[in-house]
Amino acid sequence: MALDRQTQLRRLSDVDQLITNAETTVTKQIRTVDELRRDGHDTSDAEATLKAFEDTVQSLRQLRQQIINTIEQIDKGLA
Repeated sequence: MALDRQTQLRRLSDVDQLITNAETTVTKQIRTVDELRRDGHDTSDAEATLKAFEDTVQSLRQLRQQIINTIEQIDKGLA
């Protein structure tokens, strides 16, 4: 992994876009679960999919924080 600031800023931008896309997907899946429930359908699979999407968002947020921490270390001259 490159520890130069520009590379980390690009990674941060990429992860921010992934988070935005993943949050949109979560929102859509919530609607799907709601519609299935409203129409009296089984929501187990849709809810499991929603959980997986939410876990992905959480993982991306953790990665984002790691990148920010790396940038801070670079700025302090420690990386």
